This record gives sequence, structure tokens and C-alpha cells, in this order.
Amino acid sequence: MATVYHGRPIEPYRLGMLIDLPGHPGLSDCWPDAVRLASEEVNARGLLERGIEVIVREVYAQPWSTAHGLIKAYRALVDDDGVLGVVGPFTSDNCLALLPEIERLKVPTATICGSTRFRGDYAYAFANGGLADEPAVMAAWLEANGYRRVAVLRERTQIGEEYAEFFRYELQPHNLVITAEPPVYPATSVEELTEALHVCRDSKPDALVYLGLGGVNQWIRPALEQIGWDPPRIQTTAFVSATYSEERANRLDGWVGVDQYDERNEVFAAVRERFRDRFGYDYATSGLSTGYDIGHAFALALGRMRYATPTALRDALDTLRRIPACTGGPGTIITLGPSDHRAYKGADFLVLRRAEGGSTTLEGVAPVVPWQQPS
Repeated sequence: MATVYHGRPIEPYRLGMLIDLPGHPGLSDCWPDAVRLASEEVNARGLLERGIEVIVREVYAQPWSTAHGLIKAYRALVDDDGVLGVVGPFTSDNCLALLPEIERLKVPTATICGSTRFRGDYAYAFANGGLADEPAVMAAWLEANGYRRVAVLRERTQIGEEYAEFFRYELQPHNLVITAEPPVYPATSVEELTEALHVCRDSKPDALVYLGLGGVNQWIRPALEQIGWDPPRIQTTAFVSATYSEERANRLDGWVGVDQYDERNEVFAAVRERFRDRFGYDYATSGLSTGYDIGHAFALALGRMRYATPTALRDALDTLRRIPACTGGPGTIITLGPSDHRAYKGADFLVLRRAEGGSTTLEGVAPVVPWQQPS
């Protein structure tokens, strides 16, 4: 591709990246590189006429602080750096806090936000899970394994409350009942968590369900061991951290969780190999897969846009159809359109994994079973 036009250098397109979970190996460290790899590969395929510069800003927002610093960082990417689009942030609470600013500044922003409330003309969700979708997957697993009475450990946050809303919708269709539902804050202690788990255990459930972002995961194993309780248990995509390292998998030993890393996905297997060759490290995580998928989508759209503005990039993103995804089970695709900004499509864009012995294995997928049809 040409780098000079009429004697003047052609500048790269600029994408911003907002990282609101700094210091998370397997997620925050590989996202910029995943976007860079995707853009390089789209360029090599002749589908993008210039390079992409990724400008990264890291900020601690919720749950450590407020969204104030996050909003300032977003404005700086748009106003000072002149980015055409933004990748991130990660968490649903921060994405929702940023949403009014995204729509005000009219810059396409692609996140891994799982909330159904993250929607707008410029808001795109490559959801690393889905607060409305995961409860149905979890309920299907519970029913398939004969666990009818469930105790729910619910995080007292926007994320936990939205999970709980959609989990309740699945109770009757899957013949489930809730025996206890003690709320917990994401920043909790072993003692507080132990007290909540006592309430759960005393309700005599068949299984334990955790609905939250994952703040309790660093304490959940010692808390369960402290009360001598080892129930069948399942959690949301808070579980994805178990794929980040042996230490984090050990924290969740015995848990089944919703995830989006599936070793059967040949698209991601090939991308991982090229990523390792390019950068010298590798992760079998949905953090890497979602980063590549978002970078791939932005790069394709930058190659399609008719003129270089955020609105033209938004319009180009809305033309993407049936792009094979790294994320999820085999056959997961990325399809976008006007007023359809939830990227992942397919019955198995969510899978289930189990943590055991310092690693995770594929538990399976939640079958889509039709209701009893009248004869």
C-alpha cells in the first residue's frame, strides 16, 4: 500500500483503547497487540489501505473509584488524539457510565460489555458473555444435571442485579427454585463471604449459583473450605479469569462457569498461532479472542468507510456480515447492522468450562431444547 500521496506522508488511522482493568494478564496486556495483529492482517489481505495506530489509556474506574476518570480519558482520546473509534472499556458498569458520552461525541465504541442496556447509535457490544444470555445457559446446565433447588450468591451491583433479573426468568422454564439469595458486595472479605455462604448452605440447595463480575472469586475457595462445603456450583463469565493462569484456575477449583474460549474453534486456534509468532507470547483466553475480533471488525470497517470520520466508520461497521469469530464455539459469527450492534451470533457463542487442578477443560455447551410441542 502507498505511504505517500502527492509527496505528503499518509497518516495511519487512529483507534483509541480504554483499559479499565489494568494489570489483568490474559486480558489487558494482550488487547492492544490483538488489535494490532488484526489490523496488520487485514492490511496484508489488501482490504485496508493504511496502517492503524492504537492509542492506549489505562484508568482505574468502577469498582475502585467513580467513572469520572474514565470519562475524562475517553474525551481526551476523541478531542486530543483524534481517534476515529474506541476499543473498550471492559466492564458493564463502566460501559454504561460512559454510554451518554459515546452518544454525545458520536464516536463508534466497541466493548465487551454484557449488559443489554448498552445500546445506541455508536455503541457496539462484542459481549464477553451476556447478562441476559448467561442465565439461560446456566439454567440449562442446572436442569440437565438434575439440580432443581439452587442457592444464589448475588453481587450487589448493576451487573449482579441484571444477571439476577434474567436468571429469574429462567426458573419456571427450567423447573428451578431459589432457596436463598444473600447479596454480597464485590469488595468483600472471607468473613463476609463465609456468612453469606452459611445462608446458602443452610437452605439445603442442590447447587450453588454465583451471579456477578468476579470480585468474590479471590475469596470463594477459602470461604467454602472454611465451612466445609463442596456443592455442585456454577457461575457467570466471572469464570473467564480461570483461563488466565494456573493460580486463578486454582481459586475456582470445582466450579463450572460460562466462558467463550473453545479449543474446537479453528479460527481462534489459527489466530493464536500467528499471535504467538508475532509477539512471542500466547493466551488461551476470551480476552485475546475478543480483542482480535474487535480489531478485525474495526480494520475491515476502516477499509470500507467512504470518508474518514467517526460517523463514516460507524456506517461501515454496520455493513459487516458473517465474519468468522475467534470467540465462542465453532460456527460463531460476527454480524452487525443499523440498530443491531450486538456482534456475536450463534447458539454456541457461550460455552461452559470446568476448573480443576489448575487448568480448565471444556464442559460442553447448553443445548437449545424446544418446549414440549402439543400433539
